[in-house]
Amino acid sequence: MTKKILLTIGILIIVGVVVFLVFDSASPLNPGDTNGFSIRDYLPFGSSNDLQISTTTENEGGSGLEITNTTVNQSVPRLRKISNEPVAGTVIFDIGTTSVVRFVEKGTGNVYETQSDTKTVTRLTNTTIPKIIRAFWLPNGSGFLAQTLIPGSEIVETNLVKLNKNTATSSNEILTPFSTTINKLPTDIKEISIKPDGTKIFYYTINGLSSNWFISNPDGTGSSLMMSHPLTEWLPKWISSNSITMQNKSSSDIIGYVYSFNTSNKILKKIGIGTNGISSIVNPDESFSLVSSGGNLPQLFLVNNQNSSSKKITFNGLADKCIWLKSKNPTVYCAIPNEIPNGNYPDIWYKGLVSTDDIIEKIDLDNDIFYNISNLSSESGQKIDVFNLSLSPNETHLIFQNKIDGYLWMLRIDKD
Repeated sequence: MTKKILLTIGILIIVGVVVFLVFDSASPLNPGDTNGFSIRDYLPFGSSNDLQISTTTENEGGSGLEITNTTVNQSVPRLRKISNEPVAGTVIFDIGTTSVVRFVEKGTGNVYETQSDTKTVTRLTNTTIPKIIRAFWLPNGSGFLAQTLIPGSEIVETNLVKLNKNTATSSNEILTPFSTTINKLPTDIKEISIKPDGTKIFYYTINGLSSNWFISNPDGTGSSLMMSHPLTEWLPKWISSNSITMQNKSSSDIIGYVYSFNTSNKILKKIGIGTNGISSIVNPDESFSLVSSGGNLPQLFLVNNQNSSSKKITFNGLADKCIWLKSKNPTVYCAIPNEIPNGNYPDIWYKGLVSTDDIIEKIDLDNDIFYNISNLSSESGQKIDVFNLSLSPNETHLIFQNKIDGYLWMLRIDKD
């Protein structure tokens, strides 16, 4: 009997030691990490600290976010994926020397935020706005224009989703940092562009055989009809205080043009050159355009808008994959495909029939000099087809989506 008791006690001691060793060897939570969870298994970099999701508290100023679970000596990768769901729209802005990214998920409408100096991603809202087609962010990240389809139809609804800072309740309940208020805009808006200072928006609707151009406050109030035009397919971009560029929606079989619309005097004038399958980005003072032509091989051209002269750039690609820098020389960052699949551009790329494997290049357009910034597939371990490219105001970080899956990425620009 005594031997059985001793044996039982011995077994219990051994089991206790094993349990202690197993739990003691597990990786501890970061200091103060009480509300986050790791989603490291979903990321390409494999580190146990790759990405942390937090829904914790806000600070007194800045972005309204307090990161509570960032490892003290955490190394932030130069290139990193910052969403694990398709994104409807995103914005990047600066607070001091830190770049802040906010984005909204397509499926849920939830808003998330991350910063350039941390791998933590924080959910800012829990407002459900299902099946967002597109989201156009105000430049300071204070809200976005969400476009959704009315169920069972192709009619587009547009709403301003405004972010409002939450405060802790008397019971010290932990909330998401922001709640939302929603303002409805006119039904069936086709395209939207936001003034660089965020105070006004441009949009157009179609009435019969013409497009009606409006400018209003971001919530849709104070709307004013600016022009009615017989063409109904436009891509507007508000590039400076009083100037909006209007590009024909392009096809490889149709010659397209870019126009400048002055919001003060309501004058519309053609700028640059026309070409089949045009894709164009115009710098803020409208002195230059980077234009890509369509066809079997999309070619890039620098266009002087003062005299409509142009010169071909060495590499081929789409202007949609480029963004201007503030440099005095005409300079851009471009996602250049390693190889361009056969087909009629830009149609097959817009429709998602082909995808490209891109590298990021900094291009001095005046001198046709290229500086390699990142081989995206080598750094990420996967194919990235860049679209929706944005540059932080301090020009230290690029953000872009992968057209293949809609996920959002962030790239730190190492200064020369």
